Amino acid sequence: MRVSTSMIMQSGLQNLQRQQAGMLQAQTDIATGVRLRTADVDPVAFSQVSQIADQVGRVEQFLRNNEMAEGKIRSQETRLATSTNILQRVREISLEAGSILQDDTSRQVLSNELSQLRDALAQQMNAKNERGEYVFSGTQANQQPFDLASGDDQLINQANPAVNAVKVDVGETQQVTINRVASDIFTLDAGDSESPYHDPSHPAYILSEDGPRSALQVIDDLKRALNEPPPKVDFYSGSQKDIDALLGKAISARGEMGNDLNVLDRLKNDQQAWKLANEQLMSGLRDTNMPEAISRLNENLYSLQATQKSMVKIQGLSLFNSI
Repeated sequence: MRVSTSMIMQSGLQNLQRQQAGMLQAQTDIATGVRLRTADVDPVAFSQVSQIADQVGRVEQFLRNNEMAEGKIRSQETRLATSTNILQRVREISLEAGSILQDDTSRQVLSNELSQLRDALAQQMNAKNERGEYVFSGTQANQQPFDLASGDDQLINQANPAVNAVKVDVGETQQVTINRVASDIFTLDAGDSESPYHDPSHPAYILSEDGPRSALQVIDDLKRALNEPPPKVDFYSGSQKDIDALLGKAISARGEMGNDLNVLDRLKNDQQAWKLANEQLMSGLRDTNMPEAISRLNENLYSLQATQKSMVKIQGLSLFNSI
């Protein structure tokens, strides 16, 4: 087979182009820190990195949800802790009010304290977050839960759409509640009341309706009892049971919040560890191995220099020089 000068030159040019491309590839790998920029570099690794990146993105969203949920739950838990303390003091007043030792002056002092406690409790029950949304209004975040004057639970008003708790995904199969409904915590269901003020057959009966009663209305009843001629002792007994029922709801809600916070803490640790491990795996598949890339760059540089020298020598050769 005859090898012409043009064939040798063509082969040399191809070598030069290949070595220059190799140098450019190595330089880009080093400059960007990324080796796996397109699927043609390593189709299998590229597919793996894409799948891991999608999973990491989903976990990052869970972690963001986790952080947001923790803040909301802790805020509500703080409100409930304060509300629990207030209700406990209301119960103590109910016990004190039932004492035969109370006179008109002492009952007035207790009534005045109840007014202050009612205002403080209303602030917690109708609390807003930093966005101006009501903390305990569930899916109706712009609806104030309780009417300040009457104490009515406005979330169970039939004119309102259904109100539900708000949940958020914090894992593939895990959710936590980030906005609870005040009605589930601060309102006694119809028929649950122990107060004789809500027993039509009782001499102390005052209200003509028998429906859900909020904590504010329970306090209003107790305050009314203190401001009027002393009712029978069984009123205070019923009032204490009402307050105990409300305390039970608040304590139960706080327990649920504590469980949710434990779930968030466990998930956060697991997800952060998973994210770190998979980011390291993804880095190993995608990112540039600097020592290897530098070695490739030098190898292509030396080969390029050798090829260039060979091309210079070949250009100096001619069959006419031998005649």
